[in-house]
Amino acid sequence: MSNLDLREFHSFLERLIENSSRKQRFSIDKIVNTILAEHPQRLEKIQDQAVVLGLRALIRNNCRAKISATDNGPDMFGDYRIGKRVSVPYKDGKGKLRWDKKRRNELTFEDFDEIVARWDDRPARQSQDRRDFEDIAKRIRPYRDQARTVGEALEMAARDGL
Repeated sequence: MSNLDLREFHSFLERLIENSSRKQRFSIDKIVNTILAEHPQRLEKIQDQAVVLGLRALIRNNCRAKISATDNGPDMFGDYRIGKRVSVPYKDGKGKLRWDKKRRNELTFEDFDEIVARWDDRPARQSQDRRDFEDIAKRIRPYRDQARTVGEALEMAARDGL
């Protein structure tokens, strides 16, 4: 298995997609079934890389999911479109900006402030995430001195009807 094998597979895949979409409507499932049924030897060459890519995609999708199957209590972030894991900026040992994924229920106020502060580095386009974070900021403001995490502050706000 090599990068050359993966590049060749990408070229093969591109041709397969082009040919498939000329004859009929584009269908990922049909292309996958064609590869599995008619070209298993091509897939075999890149199997390890395909598994790694697939696992990475599943993990990314899981982190972006809004609802958790493992949380037992009420979801204080349920009204917001914020994934189960949130990218939190931090500086590494050399002072370089890095990003870590943190469970949203474990976000500290420092984490929250860092996320919001990073938006000043971006264009002013208002995203749904940004609107959600701004709404959360308003709801948690009165509880920052009492709660340890953003999740706890949201819980207090919900309890108080805010």
